[in-house]
This record gives sequence, C-alpha cells and structure tokens, in this order.
Amino acid sequence: MRGAKPKLAASNAVALPLHEEPQAIHFAKSKDLRPDWLTDDELAIWDRIAPQLVMLGRLKPHFVDSLAEYCIVRRRLADARKYLDENEWRYVTSGRNGTQYKSRPEVAQLNDDWRKWRTMVGEFGLAPAAERGMQSGQGDLFDDFDNL
Repeated sequence: MRGAKPKLAASNAVALPLHEEPQAIHFAKSKDLRPDWLTDDELAIWDRIAPQLVMLGRLKPHFVDSLAEYCIVRRRLADARKYLDENEWRYVTSGRNGTQYKSRPEVAQLNDDWRKWRTMVGEFGLAPAAERGMQSGQGDLFDDFDNL
C-alpha cells in the first residue's frame, strides 16, 4: 500500500522499546521460563544468557527447550575441558609401531559438544556474525511480498 502513513492517536502513555525495559523485567521473564530440570551449573548459564535473549526478543516459550540444551552443552564443554586439563589431553602408547601419542576419547566428545554448541550459538545469535545475520533485512526473503 502506498501513500501517506496513517496518523496514530496521540497518547500520554509511552511504551518503552523492548531493549529499554529495566534489566529486572528481563530477568523476571527469563526466570518464569526457566526449566526445573536443569542442574545448578546449567541454571547459572541460563541466568547469564536468558535475560539478554529476552531483552532482544529471542527467547520465547517455545524456544525454552533449545536454550536449555544450549546450557547443558555449555556445561559439558566446561566439564570436559576441566577434566582434560587435569588429566592430560593425550596419552602415550608403545608398541610395534614405536611410541605414539594419542588423544583421549574425551577429546572427541569435547569436539562433538563444541560443534553442537557452535550450532546453537548461531541459532540464538550469540556470536557477532550470527547476530548480524539476525538483524532486520538480513535474510528476510519474503519482505517484498508484504507490499503485494
């Protein structure tokens, strides 16, 4: 539709844009969405990330399970790194092929968890490049159809 935009009725009530709401409101909204089955360590990750996602409009009730999985994988990454730092990342074997240095099986699990985590980072826009891709006008294939 072309032409002048309609004039909205003047109102004394001013709605704050989503990103200007007080931080306490975002925390309260994210706390209402918290799953009760996460561990304390996972809930700490939730409490750090979820209010920001609420503020940005990226955490909705149907995304709770996905963010909970993010928290689980993030905790597993931290646990695996701590374990490997304390117990060496590799071990040595000797045999007919001589001395060989091999990665612990936990390293493969860490790498797999890292790939899962990286995918979820992109889904929620938690990295600079992923966030740029979520901005308006980036990848909005169907915007042109609104004017038909």
